Amino acid sequence: MDLSPDLATACLVPRRVSGPEEARDVVATEGAAIITGITDEEAAIAFGTAMLGEDLVRVGRQIEATAKRALEDGAKVDEQPADARGRKRRLSRDVSLPMPPHNDGFAFGDFAPDRLFLFSARPAAVGGESFLIDGLKVLDILAQDPANAEMVQFCRTVDIDHSEPNFPQEGYSPIVRTTPSGPPQVRHHPYLAPIMGPDEAAQWPFVEHWKAAVTAARDTGPRFRLEAGDMACVDNYRIFHGRHGYTDPARVLYSIWGWSTSAVAVPAGELDIVNPQGSAQLAG
Repeated sequence: MDLSPDLATACLVPRRVSGPEEARDVVATEGAAIITGITDEEAAIAFGTAMLGEDLVRVGRQIEATAKRALEDGAKVDEQPADARGRKRRLSRDVSLPMPPHNDGFAFGDFAPDRLFLFSARPAAVGGESFLIDGLKVLDILAQDPANAEMVQFCRTVDIDHSEPNFPQEGYSPIVRTTPSGPPQVRHHPYLAPIMGPDEAAQWPFVEHWKAAVTAARDTGPRFRLEAGDMACVDNYRIFHGRHGYTDPARVLYSIWGWSTSAVAVPAGELDIVNPQGSAQLAG
């Protein structure tokens, strides 16, 4: 397994923008932007609505991220059984640990939002810095070394299982794919796995290589702090996100999900991360 020392450069520190139109353009071209001066959750949703503009399909709060909520939801998920491979779901119950890089809504397959708004209502006094990783750039960096050619080709062409343990999704697709509307979608989360079957053993090293590369980018790349009133606007199809550890129980961040006309699919209502439903049950 060859992990390039340049993977840190796949981490993105978003630039600050002045309004929804500029945010829209910067997110489309660079993957993320930061707007300041957001007063509350209602204002955050209003900004997301304005940013999506005529392409808006749906936007709304998904998660109020606090240490208390992480503990409560994590305890519920801990009660869920292991799957046929012996895998168990785990939420980031211990907030003192860094989060795994991920696209929000990965448990819901095609119904994951294509736009994400991370509104910092109250940052941790110490720690909790954010990171953003450009998934397409990770692949480009790996592709520069011929030793990674087979692994990069795997990521682009071989269908894998993107579902969480015991919550199967309909169908399979590669780690990076072209969406029906045209933009690429690249995915990372802790439960990526080959499709069960005769090729599974041969494919696991490629999946683990991909996960190790994204984690290396998180651990070596730059991070940034979202102060009170800051909101990161993110292309959720291209960028993996998360935060480093903290202990301040007063930290509050809102994860707001947005679906535009470019989204692969749009759910009928708010999604339940603790008990995600099968894709067929999500359509409105």
